[in-house]
Amino acid sequence: MTEKREKEPLFYIQQPNFQIPENRMQTIYSSRKAEQERKQKQNLLDLAGTKEEQKGPKEKIENTAGQMEVQEAIEEFESGREEKKGASFAFTTEKRKPAFNRVKSFKEMDTLERLDYLIDFPKQLPPIPCIFETGEKAIRGFLVSKNEEWIEIKLFDESIERLKLQSLNAVKMIGLRR
Repeated sequence: MTEKREKEPLFYIQQPNFQIPENRMQTIYSSRKAEQERKQKQNLLDLAGTKEEQKGPKEKIENTAGQMEVQEAIEEFESGREEKKGASFAFTTEKRKPAFNRVKSFKEMDTLERLDYLIDFPKQLPPIPCIFETGEKAIRGFLVSKNEEWIEIKLFDESIERLKLQSLNAVKMIGLRR
């Protein structure tokens, strides 16, 4: 008969002591306004230091008194800022400009803007099928190229047709049909 191996218990009564990680919340924030204030403070201190180097010993003593006044003003400003921080949120809800400029929708564009949009369409994406309307006919296909006088349209049967830019009345997207 084979030897029986001693199996480890399936349920441990004595649990190991896990160390629970310390939760660290955000304690410091930065904003443009705070960054500008910090730079202004640094510039004031730098200016005071360069003026002190250029002056004699009598003026250095007077300048030290001026530095004390500046330092007191900075501390007063900082303490006022901390009081404001407690009363309101760290970030103010001031009206900001949007990060991106709004782009016209295809329907809002005129014919030349639509052609430029189709020419500059990203090459990674499949081309957009469109209807190119003239006074006589409507052509379905993809815009291939455009110059000052002509546009070239690749039809669905792989042939290419040229149209005069002046004869073009409208450009409409067909889109993908299901």
